[in-house]
Amino acid sequence: MSSRKKLLQGIDTFDFSSLKGRRVAVIANYTSIDKDGVSLVEKMTASGLNVTAVFSPEHGFFPVAQDMECVGTENKINDIPVFSLYGNSVETLAPKDEYFDLFDTVVYDIQDIGSRYYTYLATLAIFMDKLQKIQRELVVLDRMNPIGGSFEGSLLDDENYKSFVGYIPLFHRHGLTSGEIAAYYRKLKKYDFPFKIAKLQGWERDSFADDYDYPWLPTSPNMPTVDTAVLYPGGCLLEGTELSEGRGTTMPFLLAGSHGLDPFKLKKELDKENIPGITFIPMEFRPMFQKLSMKRCGGVYIALTDRKKARPLRAYISIIRVFRKMLGDDGFFRAKPYEFIDKIPAIDLLLGDKALIEMFRNSAESREIDSYLQKCEESFEEQFSGSRFYN
Repeated sequence: MSSRKKLLQGIDTFDFSSLKGRRVAVIANYTSIDKDGVSLVEKMTASGLNVTAVFSPEHGFFPVAQDMECVGTENKINDIPVFSLYGNSVETLAPKDEYFDLFDTVVYDIQDIGSRYYTYLATLAIFMDKLQKIQRELVVLDRMNPIGGSFEGSLLDDENYKSFVGYIPLFHRHGLTSGEIAAYYRKLKKYDFPFKIAKLQGWERDSFADDYDYPWLPTSPNMPTVDTAVLYPGGCLLEGTELSEGRGTTMPFLLAGSHGLDPFKLKKELDKENIPGITFIPMEFRPMFQKLSMKRCGGVYIALTDRKKARPLRAYISIIRVFRKMLGDDGFFRAKPYEFIDKIPAIDLLLGDKALIEMFRNSAESREIDSYLQKCEESFEEQFSGSRFYN
């Protein structure tokens, strides 16, 4: 008998019969499943609902496309048309006006991973912006935060660093559920379109996804494990550099490296940082695609030793600082456009806060960055206490 905790997510608690007689669209992907692994689309059609459209986020309904890869046209699902909300331009991130003629209610149900860079909640927020103009009902089927209610970082400056990897003003590790964020964003923007949330039952903030008896799916092509998700609020910063973050291997975001580096020397330097909750294992790897494709890289495997002690944002800021010392800044940071933005460097978009960016670029010591982030984190309760539904 499993010792894992029982959990019901929004898809399990929502009364789908309440949508009978309405034309219903969904914003969903293959993570939109109930406790028995039944897809949201199948569940709704089996309930006799009139499902008229499926809107899919980055990577597609099924996780076929890699990051920043145009999804394009997708096959119908159960004869229901699928419309991509991730194409080849910034304009494709928002639903077209004519799509709103297809539905009376739209249901959102996608598994987030707890970091503001992750784009599924940006897709929801952009859809909400349109819902305010062309009013329709939104139902959010809430899902757990798989890395718990802990938070880390600073609040996004969305006036200067707004992007698809930072759309809603959240902390780097936001500590909220999908429903909590939707309610927060709606209140922040003073929106008044009809809105409902189907809440979780059994979720505890001091927990991780694999504490529960609920199926865990890799939420995107490079998010295979809960440990990967725990590290991602820091690990995604590697996308702002020319280092490999392990895309094109079986260990994305658990690897970091570059061509020609000595992994043992790298580990020695990283160990000097005394990063809590993490240890480094010397590693050579060869990405099969994306950055440093087919090149043998020297680096490290970043192993979690204590999920609750690990502070991934601080950890990866320190990790990147060590790489900069060894490699120098020439060609170190990504200069190519990032998520359709070419005027602001990717690393600045990800950090999303001028003071933090300046400290990071000036290679500030860990204690200085830690002190700044602690001050930022003291404001979390004031900012989000009214938006949290769960103890």
